[in-house]
Amino acid sequence: MFKGKKILVTGATGLIGRHLVIKLLAANADVVVMGRREEKIRSVFQNEIGNEHFSYEIGNVSNGIDSGIGILDYIFHAASPISGAEIKLNPVDTISANLDGTRNCLEYLKNQKAKGRMIVFSSATVYGNQYTENVIFTENETDKADALHTGNTPYSESKRMIEVLARAYYTQYQVDSVIARIGYVYGYSNPKPNTAFYEFIEKVLNGENVILNNSGMGRRDNIHVNDVIDGLLLVAKDGFGGEAYNLSSNGEKNNFRAIDEIAEIIAETANCLKKDSMIKAIIKPMHGDRKPGMKLDNSKAKALGWGINVSLEDGIRDTIEKYMQ
Repeated sequence: MFKGKKILVTGATGLIGRHLVIKLLAANADVVVMGRREEKIRSVFQNEIGNEHFSYEIGNVSNGIDSGIGILDYIFHAASPISGAEIKLNPVDTISANLDGTRNCLEYLKNQKAKGRMIVFSSATVYGNQYTENVIFTENETDKADALHTGNTPYSESKRMIEVLARAYYTQYQVDSVIARIGYVYGYSNPKPNTAFYEFIEKVLNGENVILNNSGMGRRDNIHVNDVIDGLLLVAKDGFGGEAYNLSSNGEKNNFRAIDEIAEIIAETANCLKKDSMIKAIIKPMHGDRKPGMKLDNSKAKALGWGINVSLEDGIRDTIEKYMQ
């Protein structure tokens, strides 16, 4: 399906972007990766430099895409901050990466002389955090937005808006796109993202205890990066234009877990993999009931032939093993 296709991947040095590029190259696609720093691109893709199907462009997609790249069959727009600290400190940059970057991708496809398809990277955060019990969301249930004063709003609302943009370009200009609402992704990534999951991984790799001052947090819909990549390629190939697809586990294979529970699994897994290791997850005792959590119904993507293959335990074990190697 992707053999010989010319594909642009923005945000290619991130967790999803890197795995996506490797999978596309394995399918003999001609992949152009776009990033802001050449040094980082050459470091992340040191094994791909020299591959005749691999090339890269230096630039910020928020500022536009060089027309010299040529006709594109697909754009996978993965460029977006994910660190909570970065989102809170740089909300304007977060909004710009999502809104301006997405619009530039859509404009590129609108203006080129051949039909291409964009895969819009949206997020589970478009479903908001305003609920009082465990919930399962289908793609049509997007009426519970985050309150405007919350720290995550620049991210969640700009993700919501890029979906509106994609549908608007589809309606007015017939620019083909498909939307992937992605859950909380984990897996091997080098460099490590600045999130709690990778902070815990770094601790256990150094033989340190994982210390968490909060417990009883809401469970979340986690998904291993390999399952995400399979889902992205499937909706790119077979998804209906203008439609959104939840790419998350719906809790399958024990993936519905809170960050404190994940910390415990990381510590236990490290002890299994490292000889004479006595690492502990030290977590503040929970008072009262656990906060509500959210799952994403993935039946729409499953109808295309997708499925969840990686359990949380196996995914964490694989991640730690790769870092140990």
